[in-house]
Amino acid sequence: MEIRSLGEDAYFAASNSARGFFSYYGECFDAPRIRRLYAVKGGPGTGKSRFLREVAQYGEKRGWRCEYVYCSSDPDSLDGIVLEKGDDCIALIDATSPHAYEPTHPGFREEIVNLGAFWNWHKLADSAERIEELNKQKGECYRRAYRYLSGVGDMVKTRDALVAPYVKRDAIRHLAGKLMQAVPNGEGFSSSPALIHSVGMRGEVGFDTYFAMAKHILRIEDCKGSAAYLMEALGEEAVRKGLKVRLSHDPILPDRLDGLFLCQSGVAFVVCPAEECSYPHRQVRMRRFVDVGGMKKIREDVNYAERVKRALLGGALDALEQVRRIHFEVEEIYATAMDFPAKEAFTKEFCASLLGM
Repeated sequence: MEIRSLGEDAYFAASNSARGFFSYYGECFDAPRIRRLYAVKGGPGTGKSRFLREVAQYGEKRGWRCEYVYCSSDPDSLDGIVLEKGDDCIALIDATSPHAYEPTHPGFREEIVNLGAFWNWHKLADSAERIEELNKQKGECYRRAYRYLSGVGDMVKTRDALVAPYVKRDAIRHLAGKLMQAVPNGEGFSSSPALIHSVGMRGEVGFDTYFAMAKHILRIEDCKGSAAYLMEALGEEAVRKGLKVRLSHDPILPDRLDGLFLCQSGVAFVVCPAEECSYPHRQVRMRRFVDVGGMKKIREDVNYAERVKRALLGGALDALEQVRRIHFEVEEIYATAMDFPAKEAFTKEFCASLLGM
């Protein structure tokens, strides 16, 4: 796992999962706080991510606070930004496949920004056959990756079914209540997805966002999948106490949490090994909540499921690496057809109009 320290409020709003491409766009960008939304359209290589970055930087220089939503497949690229200043909140998103977004409140809340206006379609037409072939290859690589990831999910479920009788769930629920005991009650539960891990064309990547923002960090050391029960119980406690939270869903198994951030108190719970957290933290070891000694008769089956899971994950990462190679070849074709000076002039005008001089 590569951990990135970006110095930003950075997270993912989608994942490559055991259920295919899994998007949280609706929860992130249809949120009531967002008053205006700009859906950015354009092919690969048309500079959508750079456009989002330049708008964000322009806004931050003028006092806007920015959240950076990164692409789960390519964590070097942005999928969106959310800008806040006072009571105003503006979002811009990459609205192309696989997270296509079409305005439902056009004009008065949502607008389309078409970066395709700056490409030369004649040049693209000359490369049409190659683009179609590359897109076909890319689609097959993604399908192969998702088949592998589906297998990863199955192996996790197989392991969990084997281990479940040996997990001390009552003790885990008691621990969750104890960990949340000192957290003051909130005024009503609310949550927003903000994933800090991804599986994509750059491999397994994580952001240290929760750690960097936190006042107190509890790093949860998993044992045979038992951390999932603790995260579930912590989520239930957050609902009971009426807290405002950010939720980091497991990128492969979206029904599970691998991170929970309590916004008012600044407490972060993250499931990860020690090497992922370089910040001062308290460690919660889950081994004491699993009867490891009593698992002798299933140990071989559990270990086999773990080995198969690792092999399947390796297959998924190999397929996503092939996606990366194809993706950038397609981007290069589109980039050669773009009038980037005209696009940059448009970006400056857009920023000034949207966020002020």
